Amino acid sequence: MARLVAVLPYRALRLFGAALGAFVGGLLRVRRRHVESAMARAGVPAPRRVAAAMYGSLGAGLLELLWTAGRPEAPLASKLVVSPRAAACFARALGRGRGVVVATAHTGNWDLSACAAAAWLREHGGASGRAPALHVLTKRLSWRALDRTWQHLRAERGVLLVDARGATARVRDALARGDVVAMMIDQAPERAAGVAQLSFLGAPAWCDLAPVLMASRARAPIVVAFGRRRDDGLHELDAFDLIEPEALATRTDVVHVAARITDALASFVETYPAQWLWLHRRWKVFSREKKRS
Repeated sequence: MARLVAVLPYRALRLFGAALGAFVGGLLRVRRRHVESAMARAGVPAPRRVAAAMYGSLGAGLLELLWTAGRPEAPLASKLVVSPRAAACFARALGRGRGVVVATAHTGNWDLSACAAAAWLREHGGASGRAPALHVLTKRLSWRALDRTWQHLRAERGVLLVDARGATARVRDALARGDVVAMMIDQAPERAAGVAQLSFLGAPAWCDLAPVLMASRARAPIVVAFGRRRDDGLHELDAFDLIEPEALATRTDVVHVAARITDALASFVETYPAQWLWLHRRWKVFSREKKRS
């Protein structure tokens, strides 16, 4: 399938992706009711229209990944624009020499952006004489064949994958080497420890404190960065906050910074509602006592 998609010109992928999104979200209606109700609760205007745009963006994203897999030698630098603000934040954060934690989310085409960002870091992130590697915490897919293909695609583009289970030691070592570690902040945590309930898009949501806790322990800065698909078809990586290690001295600071990061994501989603993955059951409720048992 990747070889077939790779025959298409890259600029045509959005058109075919929109058709794929209309099929999945409009005809099959995969989680469509959940998506629209979540948008309505968050105050998104015209949820049906925005939901259709979100499914179209996801369809385009899938085809872009297949196109990338079918053309392993094609450079991705021309597909990603790193904003001047993001470039300045990364330069300042990397200048500390303690590694960088990137708090990010499922926005735009997050996998393509990660692959392109890894190449960008190799070219622009080596002010200290060593280009930092990009590590991404990842979860395994239940469909093993697809998981192997997905993981291989990212790995061959220079993204170093860290299994979310038992990731603490690898993240600590990566930061000690001055590398960049990207962690998602927009999924409901699957455990009761190391979480906090914060307001997100008008409703309480459990938030994973792991990115902030790991940065605090490593005395590493945090860059809050999200990618989005622009109207011209390119992807843009922008930074929305830079949190210095001095702001992470206490547990209270950790929760405060987690809320600050969550607010940054909420502001992004309010501005670009079709660019976030609303399919997640972000506001699901769980019993802390049950999870501990």
